[in-house]
Amino acid sequence: MLYVRFFRQALAERIFSSRTYSVVFLQGCILYLYMRPVVRASKDMDCGAAPWAFPFLLSNIFFLLLFMVGIIYYFSDVPFMQNKNMYQVIRTGRMRWAAGQIGAIFAQAFLLMVANVVFSMLLLTGSCEYTLGWGKLYHTLALTGGSEAYRFLFFFSYETMQLFTPLELLGLTVLLGTLVITLVGLFMLAVSLYISRSAAVTGAFLMVMMIYLVENIHPLLKRQTAMFALVNWMRVTHIGIKLHDSFIQPSVPYMLAVLTAGIITCAGFICLKIKKTEFQWYKEE
Repeated sequence: MLYVRFFRQALAERIFSSRTYSVVFLQGCILYLYMRPVVRASKDMDCGAAPWAFPFLLSNIFFLLLFMVGIIYYFSDVPFMQNKNMYQVIRTGRMRWAAGQIGAIFAQAFLLMVANVVFSMLLLTGSCEYTLGWGKLYHTLALTGGSEAYRFLFFFSYETMQLFTPLELLGLTVLLGTLVITLVGLFMLAVSLYISRSAAVTGAFLMVMMIYLVENIHPLLKRQTAMFALVNWMRVTHIGIKLHDSFIQPSVPYMLAVLTAGIITCAGFICLKIKKTEFQWYKEE
């Protein structure tokens, strides 16, 4: 019960903070800019837009970059050792405190993904087609030049629509996004404990910039490079798609296995360090 109370307290402190509000506002503005052409196309074509656009947005390299910059900023206050947290450690003990921080990062990652999905749906209010399918509008945009005419910042993949139902793709987006964000957050926490906060932020940026390497490398080397570009796995509309007879992304089981192993490894290093380290507290920023 003590752990549950601390977990709820740690999660509430992280969610109801100025850092969270800033990230949500930034991501909300980006979503608005990306979704505005969809609303305009829906009205001009007199055809409702299905509320399943977010996976296609997240697969756009520039949207994903901006999205992950917000995530890095969100966790840039690692290792969460402000003066007020000192009393939490005293009350709960080192290992419970570490477990609470790890659990809070996972919960934050899930809530951030859900918030983005929900907000992308709310932006379609008034022009939304309530259907469990992809709808006529997205098929039309995928098969014609409508995306260019309305200056879309992303594109709808007809191949992806054939491979996945909307609920399957949306569920996969939330699952992979949650795991990737959790791994990034735990990686930053671990590096900040062992090295420094600056090293944690730098390392996270390098992980994000791997998406540019995957995007611009020779097509024959794309899949091999994508095997190690964890953030690039959030581009779910590339899953199951072939380029030059080779899949662009690794298989879903491979992604889930690597992400799970990475999360467990980072969590293990965090607990090991916190068990032995001498805490250095700093004033709240």
